[in-house]
Amino acid sequence: MSSDKPTRGSRENLMSEDKFWEIIELSKADDPQDQLDNLTDILAAMTVDEIFGFDYRLDKFLEASYSSELWAAAFIVCGGCSDDGFDYFRAWLISKGRAVYEAALENPDSLIDVFEQADETDYPENEEILYATLDAYEEITGKDDFYEVLDSFEDDFSILEIELNWDEDDPKTLEVICPKLFERYYEEPFY
Repeated sequence: MSSDKPTRGSRENLMSEDKFWEIIELSKADDPQDQLDNLTDILAAMTVDEIFGFDYRLDKFLEASYSSELWAAAFIVCGGCSDDGFDYFRAWLISKGRAVYEAALENPDSLIDVFEQADETDYPENEEILYATLDAYEEITGKDDFYEVLDSFEDDFSILEIELNWDEDDPKTLEVICPKLFERYYEEPFY
């Protein structure tokens, strides 16, 4: 049975991981909206394929950061963390750059260093960067068919499922995972 929908293969080779992180570094700003604007401007100067390559890398880094331990860190620092909140927390983590991201994946408690240097305006959510590829695509093509084009690629993504190894009603389970964050933020969340 053939499909009427043409396929274009995977987006994986449209942008390297190094290029993705270089773009994130260039886009950094104190305000999430400013980072979105910077990121959109950078992406709008690229090809459509590069935009879809960036989107692929963003999706893969979001997928890789979907862990119980990182969710525990978000829960502690934010004073609770919903499913959507955890998506925005992981987007914020990516917006901080490769070094912060990779350190947090290895040890979520490493985020204590990031928060000790932050002020109250640096809330650990950055939903905005999730829309950069859509905004850049629409800006350079003048079309609103981003998701239709996205569906023409054959990318492999997992359905993300997670079994939490902590219990929000048992603070000790959070403390074991992120002792430094727990000591500093459990009683008085960052925001």
